[in-house]
Amino acid sequence: MLLAISVVMAHAGPVFGISLVGGQVAVQAFYIISGFYMTLVLNEKYIGKNNSYKLFISNRFLRLYPIYWVVLLMTVGLSLLTGIWTHGEYWLKFQPFVNHYQDLSISSFMYLLFANIFLVGQDWIMFMGLNTANGQFFFTTNFWETEPQLWSFLFVSQAWTIGVEITFYLIAPFLVRRKPLVIIGIILLSLFIRLILVNKGLDQDPWSYRFFPNEILFFMLGNLSYRMYKKIELATINTRYLSGVLGFLILSTLFYNSIDFSFKMQTYLFVFFLILPFIFKLTKKNKMDQWIGDLSYPVYLSHMLFILVIAKLQPLVNILGKGLTVTILAILISILLNKYVAKPIENLRQNRVKLRTQAV
Repeated sequence: MLLAISVVMAHAGPVFGISLVGGQVAVQAFYIISGFYMTLVLNEKYIGKNNSYKLFISNRFLRLYPIYWVVLLMTVGLSLLTGIWTHGEYWLKFQPFVNHYQDLSISSFMYLLFANIFLVGQDWIMFMGLNTANGQFFFTTNFWETEPQLWSFLFVSQAWTIGVEITFYLIAPFLVRRKPLVIIGIILLSLFIRLILVNKGLDQDPWSYRFFPNEILFFMLGNLSYRMYKKIELATINTRYLSGVLGFLILSTLFYNSIDFSFKMQTYLFVFFLILPFIFKLTKKNKMDQWIGDLSYPVYLSHMLFILVIAKLQPLVNILGKGLTVTILAILISILLNKYVAKPIENLRQNRVKLRTQAV
């Protein structure tokens, strides 16, 4: 949950002067968690009679899309209402389309429509620009230097990370059960690609954390973290020690920006990878921790919606500050999204696994 709030603060501003670890570190820590969890479910849930690629992928999509589509519809609805209310002067997330509809070819428009609906390809947009002369996309090493910037055509712009996640989900069943040497080999290859790009001067955004060949190393670190967890799963470890490890991570996250030393980001992520098995061992049966953790995804997806409307909440912003106002609103809407959208879908997902087991 702290990682999701880190992204919120990166976009909306700090809370009480604290901004946590920032967007990039939070996203890459999420990738480690994703690698851990996908390895766990593929090795412990999608086995035997449930060892089905189709079942795994469809259940992943059921986890991702319903909440995303609700947030997308809310954003579309708000943008339309704003456009109507302002008599066409400002359309929020529709504004880039209003400004550049004549510059988009049919194929470019269809790509943006597909990416906005299905998430797939949103991360690729970060490596493209729009040629307004012919309406086609072109490859760029720095999307910040393009005009218009294609990411602005994404209604839930931070959801590009889900595009990266989907790429991993599609290949995870073929990777996560491999021998440790294979996993380490993938990590080293990913690091090698990253070093080559840095040597070529491509060490900035988007190459620093949006390029999947670079980021797969974090997913694979999550895989190794799960293997470490299996080594300690049945071990007796004093709960106080495990709580101390969790406390250390929380403090490191809270005061990340108060510490200044070389390779701080790399150190944080490496420590995160090392202690994740112990945190999971401590919290895996804690229902409150699970409830809080389940808020992370909707908080991550919904917070930009509140940033769009924050100007209309200026009295509240003046009291609480922008960062805290957006965080509170995102948490409140996420509680509702989990209760009325995620929970029914989660029951469906679990029942699909049970029914398959009973049917075979």
